[in-house]
Amino acid sequence: MKVGDSWDCPHCGNSSFLKKESVMDGWTKVGEVLKCASCGVLVEEIKEVSAATAEPAAPKTNALAALLGGDDTEKIANPFEQTERRFCRDCKHRVMNAFRIYCSLHDRDVGPMDDCPQYEKRELL
Repeated sequence: MKVGDSWDCPHCGNSSFLKKESVMDGWTKVGEVLKCASCGVLVEEIKEVSAATAEPAAPKTNALAALLGGDDTEKIANPFEQTERRFCRDCKHRVMNAFRIYCSLHDRDVGPMDDCPQYEKRELL
């Protein structure tokens, strides 16, 4: 028998189902029992299966690797781990004040995350 099974209770005579309740000793859980949902009479005690006697679970696999069909041990390249970032905010030709960022090489306003092929790394002071 298990939780939710139909049950014709001989005690109350109703067709009911089984519900699981915890048996408590003060604030400590001692075990679990199955009871009739209609009248609450004890039907069966649930025996706990210890971890040593239980069947070993199948090894868990990486769901993403299973979906993509790849091995989860191979390293995926991270696009954010670049050795050199070529943003205009780090360029030698950048002229910056509180109101705008200006490129002295191209004579125009640029955004801090813009990039160009003529990038030259700015030396930090």
